Amino acid sequence: MQAFILGAGLGTRLAPLSHILPKPLMPVFDKPLIQHTMDRFMNAGVTEFIINTSYLDFTWDKAFPCPSPQYRGCPVTLSHENEPLDSGGGIKKILPLWKDGPIIIHNGDILTDIPLADLLAAHHRSGNLITMALRSVDGNRNVGFDSETGQITDMRHALGINPGTHQFAGTYIMEQEVADMFPQEEKFSIFPIWLELVRQGKVGGVEFDWANWYEIGSPEGYLQAILDMPYSKRIHPTATVSALAEISEDCMIGQDAHIPANCELTDCIVWPRTHVQPGSYSRAIITPRITVQL
Repeated sequence: MQAFILGAGLGTRLAPLSHILPKPLMPVFDKPLIQHTMDRFMNAGVTEFIINTSYLDFTWDKAFPCPSPQYRGCPVTLSHENEPLDSGGGIKKILPLWKDGPIIIHNGDILTDIPLADLLAAHHRSGNLITMALRSVDGNRNVGFDSETGQITDMRHALGINPGTHQFAGTYIMEQEVADMFPQEEKFSIFPIWLELVRQGKVGGVEFDWANWYEIGSPEGYLQAILDMPYSKRIHPTATVSALAEISEDCMIGQDAHIPANCELTDCIVWPRTHVQPGSYSRAIITPRITVQL
């Protein structure tokens, strides 16, 4: 089973952090955000990953080095886009890599514990061409959803049927048949195709309101996700932390980071290989190059 993770966005709202790393490579506890996603997908049976890249593509080569890019034994193919091809064009570009059966498509800036196995099971039961993970408790709820039938009835109120009760949670399953609807252009949005399939009654959804879900779309959203996610390992075992430093329990201290004496950290993220200067920091993201104070 294959998964396609979208990593080609420019990350404009996450600047200046996204000037250093693409969003999916942002550190989250002991590894990059994308590896948390890949671990979860592998637990559901995914054995091969495709990732589209564009901005700062050299960082992807470092994360998944040649000659045989892989993660925990699973092959990883990087699909580079000279400029981002949008939500549909990126999928069209990887069609030669898409093997038989449905593919899992995931926005690379989402940190969540939504169980992929449940979404897959619902997709196989439904016979739909697309099945989306949905939430009704946060975010931009512009997806109309009939909870009794499990079908999506409208999106962005474009059909005038339902102004929206749910948010698309950034993960969906898609059958190869959908690619027959792709336009000739290389760069295009997938949304018009979704909308046409909604008209045809071929798009379903599954609600995951109980799951943890965060969009790493801004420095504030990134920090809050780290503070809120229920992870017990928050200080990397290779980090050096002075016994005289004061660190609140929700801080994240990355690999080979150094926290000296006379340093007070409250609700902070410290990136790997960062030597923090003595002082007091609150709600800050501290990297080897810059410190973002929120």
